[in-house]
Amino acid sequence: MPLHAISTTPVEHCELCHSTHFTEVGSKDRDGQPLRTVMCENCGLVFSDPRPNTAQIDDFYREGYRVAYKQAWQPRLKHTYRAGRVAQGRMRHLMPLLVPGSSVLDFGSGGGELVFILRELGHDARGIEPNIGYAEYSRDVLGIPVQIGGFAEARVQPRSLDLVTLFHVAEHLEHPVEAFKQAAQWLRVGGKLYIEVPNVESRCIWPSSRFHQAHLYNFNAATLAQAGRRAGLSVVTAFTSEDGGNVTAVFEKPETSVEAAPSPLADNADRIARILRDHTALAHAFTTHPYTRPIQKLRRQWDERQAIARSSDGKTLLQHLAREIQRPQRHSLHGTTTSELAMV
Repeated sequence: MPLHAISTTPVEHCELCHSTHFTEVGSKDRDGQPLRTVMCENCGLVFSDPRPNTAQIDDFYREGYRVAYKQAWQPRLKHTYRAGRVAQGRMRHLMPLLVPGSSVLDFGSGGGELVFILRELGHDARGIEPNIGYAEYSRDVLGIPVQIGGFAEARVQPRSLDLVTLFHVAEHLEHPVEAFKQAAQWLRVGGKLYIEVPNVESRCIWPSSRFHQAHLYNFNAATLAQAGRRAGLSVVTAFTSEDGGNVTAVFEKPETSVEAAPSPLADNADRIARILRDHTALAHAFTTHPYTRPIQKLRRQWDERQAIARSSDGKTLLQHLAREIQRPQRHSLHGTTTSELAMV
């Protein structure tokens, strides 16, 4: 059952600053289904209100999410290729954080493509994936260690990891600050938490496509960084992708953790409100995005068909993509940004 058809409960207060003053910024999701989206007037965090309860959210991600978005219980070869190409782009940012044999956990590992490539490159990588079908594919087809479940079911030794990654996961979490705290417990002192989410300030998509039923939260760089501080982590950097579609924050676990108190973010709500107001369908039509993105998609589809024709299974395909990373002089993403690939 899709999330918009599930009974919902009002949000009591903002996850970041505990304010109870919200302004509605959306009434429908990208498919035209009812979805009330609000912004905290105190800090600018954008989120769904009301939303399903914990059990309903867990059930949706366990069985329904991948079918709803990919129309598949397990990844097809084209899905593995697309996610593998995304993993290549992500590796460009992760490699400076890694040393030979780094211990890495990819939470929300999907079909396991990033974990597989990390292991091919010599790292001690594993995954956690809530969706049963995709997690079983990771284990049975790719042969990689992936736990099935969410943060509540995660079995990870404290202070055992050098790096934890959450790619397009935090926006789905009911309580992202609590999840970040749990991830911090898994890290060694000096370990990194790498988080990428869609950017609520994005201007590279049509305004009507901004809010999704499965995205409980919509971050910008300021609110994502503040979520990490609230979890007791130090902000190393926060940046947006080349096209502005995604925002990334890298956090470090300090020797002594001090959780930031709930507090407002000066002018952030005004900034987001102005961007949402000014990014109209007419304004978007006068940018290059509506016209260049279809061309980029056609080019990716051509590359996809060529790659699938050369590969008999997902493991062979991902091994080839991993070798491309090992041969950087031959590796090319054809000028495509990570965020563009992720939106295929």
